[in-house]
Amino acid sequence: MSGEGLVSVRLPRSLLGAFRASTDRQGISIHEAARRVVSFLPSFTLDELKSLTEPPRELDTPRVSLYVGWDALDILASLTGDGVFTTSGIFRRLIYGLVVTKDVEFVQHNEHWKLQIAKRQYCEKTSRGRAEKGPSCA
Repeated sequence: MSGEGLVSVRLPRSLLGAFRASTDRQGISIHEAARRVVSFLPSFTLDELKSLTEPPRELDTPRVSLYVGWDALDILASLTGDGVFTTSGIFRRLIYGLVVTKDVEFVQHNEHWKLQIAKRQYCEKTSRGRAEKGPSCA
């Protein structure tokens, strides 16, 4: 895979495990999943990226090398150039949002796919006095 643009990131071990399990279910490698995520990153605004939660810190954060391609490296460089984000920080937020919290989703828009913040509906209160979420809330 040499020549495909290599990026090295640190991910909490539990997040890495969840990411690998998700890619296994899809029948793709973590490299292909990382390429897909980064390729759709331009559909995200900086404010949306900033709004994503970082996963909880863990003592064990292995370094993972991902072959994402030269185009993806250019996209990542454009986001890390101002010093607000690191490459690892971008991946942690996106993977955590996609795989764990479900705050990020892939959606199809006019025959094109993009990443977006998940839309959720929240009810004010139910008759039982607690908030609920979901499409059944009116």
